[in-house]
Amino acid sequence: MAFLGFLLQGCNSSKQITNEPSITTEESTDTGLSDNTYRIQTGDEIEILVWEQPNFNTLTTVSGLGSIAIPLIGELEVTGLTKSELEQNLRRELSEYIKGPIELTVSIRNTERLMVSVFGMVNDPDNYPVVNQTSIFRILSTAGGPTPEANLRKVRVYRNKSNIAADTFDLTKYLESGEMNSSDIMIYPGDIIYITPKENVVREMSEFLRDVVILFGIFRVFN
Repeated sequence: MAFLGFLLQGCNSSKQITNEPSITTEESTDTGLSDNTYRIQTGDEIEILVWEQPNFNTLTTVSGLGSIAIPLIGELEVTGLTKSELEQNLRRELSEYIKGPIELTVSIRNTERLMVSVFGMVNDPDNYPVVNQTSIFRILSTAGGPTPEANLRKVRVYRNKSNIAADTFDLTKYLESGEMNSSDIMIYPGDIIYITPKENVVREMSEFLRDVVILFGIFRVFN
């Protein structure tokens, strides 16, 4: 029992998801979106630095029309592009003004959208900063783990920019099979996770669900 208490205590030790690449909680800091999973949105802040060509250096915000203004080049449509795609477009535009290799750095900043909301039957419902895709189990662990009233057989995930009302997952299947990093249950910035209550709100956990709570504690302590 003492060991179980220690593991459960670990679930509540921090709100920031750890051991995931490119995670930030600071305002106006570079999100490091280099894996091309994130697509530029209205309101994102973009910084462009061109080596030895300071006239093209830009720090701007994506307008409501989905474009940014770059000195000499003019307006450039950027919404929906990945970081790599934007860099390619910039090199093409800059090649009209610069001869030879073009060295540039692109940084994308937006802390407001790089969040995942977790609510329902968890110990610490809140918004958590996440830049890249991450396992739903890691996020739930950061949210303190499920409460005894949690119905892990009907976990709803509202996807960012999805026409579907919600995806419903039976997390017990992934736990039993060990597929806790399955692509099906990856969570992305902007997603919302709702842990539904048990229909009969039974407070006594089964042996399996007790192991689930222990697992979340282990996730928090050792990851």
